[in-house]
Amino acid sequence: MAEIVGVDHVGFGTDMRGLTGPSVLDDYRDLPLLTEKLLARGFTAADVGKILGGNYARVFAATVG
Repeated sequence: MAEIVGVDHVGFGTDMRGLTGPSVLDDYRDLPLLTEKLLARGFTAADVGKILGGNYARVFAATVG
């Protein structure tokens, strides 16, 4: 998705407690593994920060502020 729309427009939602089916991650404690995988795939630390919450925070602040 980041290749198509750019890293500034991608976000990862966990929502594990609201799913009706299985999650890709077994537990929230697995999130550091996702960080490692994104970095290993070539994303910068700044990009990973955007994907794992920074973009959400930016959009949320723009819509309620």
